[in-house]
Amino acid sequence: MSVDEVQQTIPARVKHWAQIYPDKEVFVFYNDEGRRALTCKDVHILSTKFAALLQRRGLKRGDVVCNTLTNSPERLITDFGIMTAGCVAANAQALLADGTDLLHVINLGSCRLLIGDNTLPGGAWDLLKPHFGEILDSKVKSSNAPNLEIVEFVGVKGGSNYLEMLRQEGDQVPVEVLPTDTALYWATSGSTGFSKLVPKTHEVMIQLASRFIRIHRMRNQNEVLFSDRPLGWGGGWPYGYIEMAIPQILTDTRGSVRDQLHHTWDILQNTNAQSLYLLAFMRKLAETLPNLGTTCDVQERLMCIATGQPFAKHYFQFVGKICQSVVSAYGLTEVGYVSNSICEKEEDFEDNLVGLCTDVEVKVVDEHYQDVGAGNDGQILIRGHLVCKEYVNNPETTKAAFTDDGWLKTNDIGHFDEQGRLFVEGRQSDAIMHGEYIIYPSWVEKKLRTCPYVSEVMVVPVPHRDLYHEVCACIIPKPNMDVTTKMIKDYCDPMFISDSLHEMSAKPAYYVLVENFPLRPTGKPDRRALSEIAAK
Repeated sequence: MSVDEVQQTIPARVKHWAQIYPDKEVFVFYNDEGRRALTCKDVHILSTKFAALLQRRGLKRGDVVCNTLTNSPERLITDFGIMTAGCVAANAQALLADGTDLLHVINLGSCRLLIGDNTLPGGAWDLLKPHFGEILDSKVKSSNAPNLEIVEFVGVKGGSNYLEMLRQEGDQVPVEVLPTDTALYWATSGSTGFSKLVPKTHEVMIQLASRFIRIHRMRNQNEVLFSDRPLGWGGGWPYGYIEMAIPQILTDTRGSVRDQLHHTWDILQNTNAQSLYLLAFMRKLAETLPNLGTTCDVQERLMCIATGQPFAKHYFQFVGKICQSVVSAYGLTEVGYVSNSICEKEEDFEDNLVGLCTDVEVKVVDEHYQDVGAGNDGQILIRGHLVCKEYVNNPETTKAAFTDDGWLKTNDIGHFDEQGRLFVEGRQSDAIMHGEYIIYPSWVEKKLRTCPYVSEVMVVPVPHRDLYHEVCACIIPKPNMDVTTKMIKDYCDPMFISDSLHEMSAKPAYYVLVENFPLRPTGKPDRRALSEIAAK
C-alpha cells in the first residue's frame, strides 16, 4: 500500500501521532478522584500491547469484540487495541437493568470476546453475569451467547491498575489492517432498545474525522475539545485526535462525579478548551453561570456543539453567555454528519435549522419518493459514500431501509428553504426524539407491561424545553385494583438504567393513568392524540 493508503487506517494514525508528538497529552480524564492523562506515545504503546493480549487470547483479524466499558483511559485504549489487532470494536451500552440489550448486541455482532469491568458495582458486567452462569478462567460457555468465548476483565477499582499491567505485555504480531476493513460496529441510537448494528470501515472513520474538523472549524493541533459524550457512540468518538492530534477532555465515568454542572465548569475554567460538546446541558450551565463565578475568558474562546435533535430558537439563548458560537449539526449513525449551521448570535438561528449539506446527497420526498421542492415537508433521504450499505446480520431491515436506487430512508421529516438550507422537524414514525437519542416506544412498552398493576400501556412523547421530547407512559391500570402512579413508578423505574446524562436513559419521566386510549377511525389507538392529552 502507498503512504496515503496506510494513513487511511486508525492504527496507522495512532502510530503516526506517536511519532510526531510523543509527549503531547491528547486525552485527559477528570472525575472527583483527580486527573488521568494519556500522551500520543501512551495511546500507541498501550493499544499495541492490548492488541498483543487479544492475540494471546486467540483472537484473529476480523473477530468482533464487545466493549462495555464507560468513558475512561481503559475504554479508549481497549477500543484502539481492538482495531490494532485487526478486530472489530462493537459498542454496547446498558439501558435495561436485566442486561438483555447488552446480550442482544453480543449475539447480533457474533462477538467472541467481551470486555467488562468486574470492579464496578452495578456496571454492565453485573447485568450480564446472570446470563452467562459460571465463568471459569475467563472462559464463557453459555447457550445465551453461543459465539462468546472469553471475558476480559478490565478493572480500575480496588487498587487495580490495568494499564500498568498492559505495559508488561509482550509484543504484538503485526497485522495488516486495510482501509476497507471494518473497524467498528455502532449501535443505532443509544436508547433504541434492541439496536441495529452499523459497520464502519477504517477509511470511512478517517473521512468522518476530517469532516468533524471542517464542521467545527478546528484549525490547529493546539485547540482543545471538551466532550461529555460516550466514546463508543458516534457523537463522542475521538475524531479530532485521529485527524489532527487535537487534545480531548472527558469525564472519567468509572470514577465518581458528585456535581456534573460544577465539575464541568471547573474543567472549562482550568483548561483551554475551545470547543464544548454538551447539548441540553449548555442552557442549564448558562442559567447557573451567575452563581458559579468566572475566572477566565470562557465565553470569548468557546464554541458549543449541538447535534441530534430539532432545536427551537429559544435553545440558543446561551450564545454570548457561555460561548461565542454554536454549531448545530444533523447526523445519523448510518451516515455521520449530514449538515451543519453555525450560529454566532441567537437571531442567526431559525427553529429546526440544521444548515447546508456537504459530502452526501440529500433530498426531501413525498410518499412516492418524488421530490417535494423547497418549502415543502417530506421524508429526508440520503445517499453517498459515507452512508452505510447494510446493517450487521440483518438483511430484512437493510432491504427496508433503502430505496431501490440506494437512498437511505431516514424516517425524518424536514424541508429545504430557497437558500438550500435543511430544516429537520422530527421523526416520521412513532420514535421519540429524546435529546440526541431515539427511543422506540414498543420496546419500552414491552418492559412496562410486565408490571402487575398495568393492564395496557402506550409510551408517547411530551414536549421538553431542552430534550425536545420527554418520555411519558400512559397506562390503563388493572381493573379492580387501587393503582397509583407512585406504585407503577416504584415498580417500573428499576427496569431501566438511569444514566448521569439524562437523555441517555429510556426510563419514562412521567406515568399517567388513563381510562382508555383515543382511537383512530380504523379502531387503532391514536398515539398522536394520546401524546396531546398527555402533554396537557
